[in-house]
Amino acid sequence: MRKIFARTGVAVLLALTGAVAASGAPAHAASLCDRPEPPPSCNGGGGEDPDPGPVDTAPRGAFDTMTFVGNGVHVTGWAADIDTGGPLLVDIYVDGAFTRTLTANTYRPDVAAVYPYFGAYRGYDAFVPSGHGAHTVCAWVINVAPAGATPLPNRQLGCKSYDVPAVANIKSSYANGQWTIAFDDNVVGETGFQVRWDYYVLSTIPGTHQQWPSYRYLTYTLPAHAGTGRVSVPAPYGRPANTTKLTVTAPGSGSASTTDVY
Repeated sequence: MRKIFARTGVAVLLALTGAVAASGAPAHAASLCDRPEPPPSCNGGGGEDPDPGPVDTAPRGAFDTMTFVGNGVHVTGWAADIDTGGPLLVDIYVDGAFTRTLTANTYRPDVAAVYPYFGAYRGYDAFVPSGHGAHTVCAWVINVAPAGATPLPNRQLGCKSYDVPAVANIKSSYANGQWTIAFDDNVVGETGFQVRWDYYVLSTIPGTHQQWPSYRYLTYTLPAHAGTGRVSVPAPYGRPANTTKLTVTAPGSGSASTTDVY
Protein backbone atom coordinates (compact mmCIF):
# COMPACT_ATOMS: atom_id res chain seq x y z
CA MET A 1 0.00 0.00 0.00
CA ARG A 2 2.81 2.41 0.79
CA LYS A 3 4.28 1.83 -2.67
CA ILE A 4 1.01 2.52 -4.32
CA PHE A 5 0.56 5.81 -2.38
CA ALA A 6 4.13 6.79 -3.11
CA ARG A 7 3.74 6.22 -6.82
CA THR A 8 0.43 8.11 -6.81
CA GLY A 9 1.96 11.06 -5.00
CA VAL A 10 4.84 11.25 -7.46
CA ALA A 11 2.37 11.17 -10.39
CA VAL A 12 0.29 13.96 -8.93
CA LEU A 13 3.39 16.07 -8.24
CA LEU A 14 4.63 15.56 -11.79
CA ALA A 15 1.20 16.44 -13.20
CA LEU A 16 1.04 19.67 -11.21
CA THR A 17 4.59 20.62 -12.13
CA GLY A 18 3.88 20.02 -15.83
CA ALA A 19 0.71 22.07 -15.69
CA VAL A 20 2.58 25.03 -14.26
CA ALA A 21 5.30 24.74 -16.87
CA ALA A 22 2.77 24.38 -19.69
CA SER A 23 0.73 27.41 -18.62
CA GLY A 24 3.80 29.56 -18.15
CA ALA A 25 5.59 28.81 -21.41
CA PRO A 26 3.17 29.91 -24.14
CA ALA A 27 1.35 32.68 -22.19
CA HIS A 28 3.06 35.50 -24.12
CA ALA A 29 1.78 34.11 -27.46
CA ALA A 30 -1.94 33.99 -26.56
CA SER A 31 -4.16 35.99 -29.00
CA LEU A 32 -5.98 39.05 -27.64
CA CYS A 33 -7.72 40.09 -30.89
CA ASP A 34 -11.04 38.57 -29.84
CA ARG A 35 -11.40 41.01 -26.99
CA PRO A 36 -13.82 43.95 -27.26
CA GLU A 37 -10.97 46.45 -27.86
CA PRO A 38 -8.11 44.76 -29.75
CA PRO A 39 -4.64 46.22 -29.25
CA PRO A 40 -2.88 48.04 -32.13
CA SER A 41 -1.14 44.84 -33.22
CA CYS A 42 -4.52 43.46 -34.32
CA ASN A 43 -4.98 46.33 -36.85
CA GLY A 44 -2.29 45.16 -39.21
CA GLY A 45 0.56 46.25 -37.02
CA GLY A 46 0.38 49.84 -38.24
CA GLY A 47 -0.75 51.46 -35.05
CA GLU A 48 -3.79 53.80 -35.22
CA ASP A 49 -6.18 53.90 -38.24
CA PRO A 50 -5.14 56.40 -40.94
CA ASP A 51 -6.79 59.86 -41.02
CA PRO A 52 -9.71 59.69 -43.52
CA GLY A 53 -9.03 63.30 -44.57
CA PRO A 54 -11.52 66.18 -45.08
CA VAL A 55 -15.19 65.30 -45.51
CA ASP A 56 -17.75 67.39 -47.39
CA THR A 57 -20.97 68.40 -45.62
CA ALA A 58 -24.15 69.07 -47.63
CA PRO A 59 -25.41 72.67 -47.69
CA ARG A 60 -28.70 73.62 -46.06
CA GLY A 61 -31.40 76.11 -46.96
CA ALA A 62 -34.95 76.73 -48.17
CA PHE A 63 -37.02 78.20 -50.99
CA ASP A 64 -39.44 80.26 -48.90
CA THR A 65 -41.66 82.40 -51.13
CA MET A 66 -42.42 83.20 -54.76
CA THR A 67 -44.67 86.02 -56.01
CA PHE A 68 -45.49 86.80 -59.64
CA VAL A 69 -44.83 90.51 -60.32
CA GLY A 70 -45.71 90.97 -63.99
CA ASN A 71 -42.68 90.06 -66.07
CA GLY A 72 -41.07 87.82 -63.50
CA VAL A 73 -41.21 86.41 -59.99
CA HIS A 74 -39.93 87.68 -56.66
CA VAL A 75 -38.23 84.82 -54.80
CA THR A 76 -36.91 84.59 -51.25
CA GLY A 77 -35.10 81.95 -49.21
CA TRP A 78 -31.79 81.15 -47.54
CA ALA A 79 -28.76 78.91 -47.98
CA ALA A 80 -25.64 78.12 -45.92
CA ASP A 81 -22.83 75.58 -45.77
CA ILE A 82 -20.75 74.74 -42.70
CA ASP A 83 -17.77 74.14 -45.02
CA THR A 84 -17.42 77.84 -45.89
CA GLY A 85 -17.80 81.16 -44.16
CA GLY A 86 -18.70 82.95 -47.36
CA PRO A 87 -22.11 83.36 -49.03
CA LEU A 88 -23.41 80.57 -51.25
CA LEU A 89 -24.72 80.82 -54.79
CA VAL A 90 -28.28 79.80 -55.62
CA ASP A 91 -29.29 78.98 -59.20
CA ILE A 92 -32.89 79.59 -60.25
CA TYR A 93 -34.49 77.50 -63.00
CA VAL A 94 -37.80 78.29 -64.74
CA ASP A 95 -39.46 75.27 -66.36
CA GLY A 96 -36.15 73.42 -66.14
CA ALA A 97 -34.12 76.15 -67.88
CA PHE A 98 -31.39 78.05 -66.01
CA THR A 99 -32.49 81.66 -65.55
CA ARG A 100 -30.38 83.46 -62.94
CA THR A 101 -27.75 82.99 -60.20
CA LEU A 102 -28.42 84.67 -56.84
CA THR A 103 -26.06 85.29 -53.93
CA ALA A 104 -27.33 84.28 -50.49
CA ASN A 105 -26.02 87.27 -48.51
CA THR A 106 -29.12 89.21 -47.42
CA TYR A 107 -30.04 89.72 -43.77
CA ARG A 108 -32.02 86.81 -42.25
CA PRO A 109 -32.01 87.05 -38.45
CA ASP A 110 -34.48 84.15 -38.26
CA VAL A 111 -31.85 81.85 -39.77
CA ALA A 112 -29.25 83.00 -37.24
CA ALA A 113 -31.72 82.37 -34.42
CA VAL A 114 -32.00 78.69 -35.40
CA TYR A 115 -28.45 78.19 -36.73
CA PRO A 116 -26.18 80.63 -34.82
CA TYR A 117 -23.00 79.21 -36.41
CA PHE A 118 -24.24 80.25 -39.89
CA GLY A 119 -24.82 83.90 -38.97
CA ALA A 120 -27.59 86.21 -40.16
CA TYR A 121 -26.47 87.10 -43.71
CA ARG A 122 -27.57 83.92 -45.48
CA GLY A 123 -30.71 84.99 -47.33
CA TYR A 124 -31.53 85.54 -50.98
CA ASP A 125 -34.21 87.99 -52.11
CA ALA A 126 -34.40 88.90 -55.78
CA PHE A 127 -36.37 89.29 -59.01
CA VAL A 128 -36.15 86.51 -61.60
CA PRO A 129 -37.48 87.00 -65.16
CA SER A 130 -40.48 84.79 -65.96
CA GLY A 131 -43.61 85.20 -68.04
CA HIS A 132 -47.29 84.97 -67.23
CA GLY A 133 -49.15 81.71 -67.71
CA ALA A 134 -48.28 78.38 -66.07
CA HIS A 135 -44.66 77.92 -64.95
CA THR A 136 -42.55 76.08 -62.36
CA VAL A 137 -39.63 77.74 -60.57
CA CYS A 138 -36.91 75.72 -58.78
CA ALA A 139 -33.97 76.81 -56.60
CA TRP A 140 -30.64 74.90 -56.34
CA VAL A 141 -27.88 75.78 -53.87
CA ILE A 142 -24.31 75.30 -55.15
CA ASN A 143 -22.33 73.06 -52.81
CA VAL A 144 -18.89 74.12 -51.51
CA ALA A 145 -16.49 71.30 -50.56
CA PRO A 146 -13.34 71.69 -48.40
CA ALA A 147 -10.00 71.17 -50.14
CA GLY A 148 -9.23 67.50 -50.67
CA ALA A 149 -12.77 66.29 -49.96
CA THR A 150 -14.98 64.45 -52.43
CA PRO A 151 -17.67 67.05 -53.27
CA LEU A 152 -21.32 66.26 -52.74
CA PRO A 153 -23.84 67.21 -55.46
CA ASN A 154 -25.67 70.53 -55.45
CA ARG A 155 -28.90 70.47 -53.47
CA GLN A 156 -32.40 71.40 -54.62
CA LEU A 157 -34.03 73.77 -52.15
CA GLY A 158 -37.51 73.30 -53.60
CA CYS A 159 -39.87 74.13 -56.47
CA LYS A 160 -42.97 76.33 -56.68
CA SER A 161 -45.53 76.63 -59.48
CA TYR A 162 -47.88 79.42 -60.55
CA ASP A 163 -50.50 79.96 -63.24
CA VAL A 164 -51.25 83.61 -63.89
CA PRO A 165 -53.21 84.74 -67.00
CA ALA A 166 -52.32 87.99 -68.75
CA VAL A 167 -55.70 89.42 -67.77
CA ALA A 168 -57.87 88.25 -64.88
CA ASN A 169 -60.85 89.15 -62.69
CA ILE A 170 -62.84 91.13 -65.26
CA LYS A 171 -65.77 93.14 -63.95
CA SER A 172 -68.20 95.61 -65.45
CA SER A 173 -70.12 98.04 -63.26
CA TYR A 174 -72.44 101.01 -63.63
CA ALA A 175 -72.16 104.16 -61.51
CA ASN A 176 -72.96 107.84 -62.00
CA GLY A 177 -74.33 107.26 -65.49
CA GLN A 178 -71.19 105.51 -66.71
CA TRP A 179 -70.24 101.89 -67.41
CA THR A 180 -66.75 100.95 -66.19
CA ILE A 181 -64.52 97.98 -67.05
CA ALA A 182 -62.07 96.70 -64.40
CA PHE A 183 -59.52 93.88 -64.63
CA ASP A 184 -56.14 92.71 -63.32
CA ASP A 185 -53.22 93.50 -65.66
CA ASN A 186 -50.55 90.83 -65.13
CA VAL A 187 -48.20 91.69 -68.00
CA VAL A 188 -45.59 94.36 -68.59
CA GLY A 189 -45.02 96.06 -71.94
CA GLU A 190 -48.38 95.33 -73.55
CA THR A 191 -49.39 97.49 -76.53
CA GLY A 192 -52.98 97.80 -75.32
CA PHE A 193 -56.02 95.71 -74.42
CA GLN A 194 -58.64 94.36 -76.78
CA VAL A 195 -62.20 94.54 -75.42
CA ARG A 196 -65.06 92.50 -76.83
CA TRP A 197 -68.72 92.64 -75.77
CA ASP A 198 -70.86 89.73 -76.98
CA TYR A 199 -74.57 90.58 -77.05
CA TYR A 200 -77.76 89.90 -78.97
CA VAL A 201 -80.60 91.90 -80.52
CA LEU A 202 -84.18 90.59 -80.47
CA SER A 203 -86.13 90.80 -83.72
CA THR A 204 -89.86 90.06 -84.21
CA ILE A 205 -90.86 87.64 -86.90
CA PRO A 206 -93.19 89.52 -89.24
CA GLY A 207 -96.84 88.63 -88.78
CA THR A 208 -96.22 86.98 -85.43
CA HIS A 209 -95.46 87.87 -81.85
CA GLN A 210 -92.42 85.61 -81.80
CA GLN A 211 -88.93 87.03 -81.34
CA TRP A 212 -85.62 85.57 -82.29
CA PRO A 213 -82.10 86.66 -81.18
CA SER A 214 -79.49 87.98 -83.54
CA TYR A 215 -76.02 87.62 -81.99
CA ARG A 216 -73.51 90.42 -82.45
CA TYR A 217 -70.33 91.76 -80.88
CA LEU A 218 -68.65 95.10 -80.24
CA THR A 219 -64.83 95.40 -80.15
CA TYR A 220 -62.41 98.23 -79.41
CA THR A 221 -58.95 98.79 -77.93
CA LEU A 222 -58.00 100.31 -74.59
CA PRO A 223 -54.59 101.96 -74.13
CA ALA A 224 -51.69 100.16 -72.45
CA HIS A 225 -51.31 100.29 -68.68
CA ALA A 226 -47.95 100.98 -67.06
CA GLY A 227 -46.68 98.15 -64.92
CA THR A 228 -49.11 95.66 -63.43
CA GLY A 229 -52.09 95.85 -61.14
CA ARG A 230 -55.78 96.63 -61.19
CA VAL A 231 -57.05 98.61 -64.19
CA SER A 232 -60.35 100.48 -64.04
CA VAL A 233 -61.39 102.51 -67.10
CA PRO A 234 -64.67 103.89 -68.46
CA ALA A 235 -66.28 101.85 -71.25
CA PRO A 236 -66.21 104.38 -74.11
CA TYR A 237 -69.30 102.88 -75.79
CA GLY A 238 -71.05 101.77 -72.66
CA ARG A 239 -72.31 98.23 -72.20
CA PRO A 240 -74.56 96.97 -74.99
CA ALA A 241 -78.01 95.79 -74.00
CA ASN A 242 -78.42 92.02 -73.69
CA THR A 243 -74.69 91.50 -73.17
CA THR A 244 -73.77 87.87 -72.52
CA LYS A 245 -69.98 87.97 -72.38
CA LEU A 246 -67.12 90.39 -71.81
CA THR A 247 -63.61 89.45 -72.99
CA VAL A 248 -60.40 91.42 -72.44
CA THR A 249 -57.23 90.33 -74.21
CA ALA A 250 -53.63 91.53 -74.05
CA PRO A 251 -52.60 91.21 -77.73
CA GLY A 252 -49.33 89.36 -78.23
CA SER A 253 -49.37 87.95 -74.71
CA GLY A 254 -51.05 84.72 -75.69
CA SER A 255 -53.86 84.73 -73.16
CA ALA A 256 -57.23 86.26 -72.50
CA SER A 257 -59.81 86.36 -69.74
CA THR A 258 -63.56 86.04 -70.27
CA THR A 259 -66.44 86.87 -67.98
CA ASP A 260 -69.98 85.71 -68.62
CA VAL A 261 -72.44 88.52 -68.02
CA TYR A 262 -76.15 87.93 -67.38
